Amino acid sequence: MTSLVLLSVLLCLIAGSAIDTGSVCVVRAVRDGIAGKPALALGCLVTLLCAAVVFTLDTTLNWQLQSAPWAWPTLRILIGAGIFAAGAVLNGACAVGTVTRLCRGDIGYVATLIGALAMTLLVPKTLLPTGAAAASTESAGLAWLAVIALVTLPPLLILRRYLAWRIVLSYAAVGLIAATLANLQGDWTWLRLFQEAKSGVPIRWDIVACIAAIVVGATATALYRRRFRLIRPDPLTMLREAAGGALMAAGALLIPGGNDLLLVYSLPSGSPHAIAAYVLIVAVMLLLLGLFQTARRWVVWPVP
Repeated sequence: MTSLVLLSVLLCLIAGSAIDTGSVCVVRAVRDGIAGKPALALGCLVTLLCAAVVFTLDTTLNWQLQSAPWAWPTLRILIGAGIFAAGAVLNGACAVGTVTRLCRGDIGYVATLIGALAMTLLVPKTLLPTGAAAASTESAGLAWLAVIALVTLPPLLILRRYLAWRIVLSYAAVGLIAATLANLQGDWTWLRLFQEAKSGVPIRWDIVACIAAIVVGATATALYRRRFRLIRPDPLTMLREAAGGALMAAGALLIPGGNDLLLVYSLPSGSPHAIAAYVLIVAVMLLLLGLFQTARRWVVWPVP
């Protein structure tokens, strides 16, 4: 077990370094896509494809240690996806994006963690995870991997001029490592850690070590590349981020899982609930961010 924890921490250090370049923040990807910059969205496709390769190998070779979340979409899941998307837009970053910004010195994003923790504490224990294994079923295996390849490869080939090799490798590393960690540790996100702590499940210190390693890896890389800048927190902005964190926590509980887990584990497993939730998250973000841009064009703000 100790060797498994050490392996997970080492992988998290590498993944933390990779997300400094290849963050799978869906808010940034959608915002840049609206602006005609598809690089981040293409990077997320690279992450999905690499995670699907890992998941297929795990199931084919019987290396599967954790049951991937598998469920049919319900009204609860769809509502959760909408709430999560709204919270991420309000926050200005998803769960992974929040970590990335914190590691680059935007310490005001601590408010996101506080908001998420506050919402988790307010949720009744009956709605929180109990630590039981997720329901699972046989995935489509190689057939589903082929479907993901057919969906991801054409846009990657058509728009390859937008992707530098360094960015492609970073996103590939995120997909490979995140899917491997999900198999080793299950849902190891900070949102899930909050939920389990409130529900009375003993704290998984190996998960705490993994999250700490992600932060160390991302911060060290930001310092090395001179991207680290301490940003003075703005109280009003922190209130918005806290509200966004609260909504993301509520949405992740209903789905279950945030956009990061959906991308690297639930989608590669072929889970119908993950497909519906992720599509809805992107659609709601496109709608909200598009409306915000339209509002800015219609409203002339007074300039002092």
